[in-house]
Amino acid sequence: MQKRFNSPQEKWSWEKTFELFAYIGIGCIAVALLLSAIFGSKTLADAFRYVGEAVAYIVCIVVAGLWVKRKTHVVWLVLYIIFTVSIVVLYIVNIVL
Repeated sequence: MQKRFNSPQEKWSWEKTFELFAYIGIGCIAVALLLSAIFGSKTLADAFRYVGEAVAYIVCIVVAGLWVKRKTHVVWLVLYIIFTVSIVVLYIVNIVL
């Protein structure tokens, strides 16, 4: 069994990009919680929280979409679209208000 080394020629795949995106999201959530615990500051902590939540929602939507893609019944797709639109609209409304 050979060891795999990361080479500069190694290409980025969709999965690696998605994993990096999720990693950044959990980092933002962790920083937001840390800032809230230490300073109680709402401004900076909220900014990190919004970014982290957005990334978490996107990750969940994409993974659920991949699951729905394997289903053959149209009800799964319809519910997925309703859930996704609800999340996006309500998230934007909560940020604005």
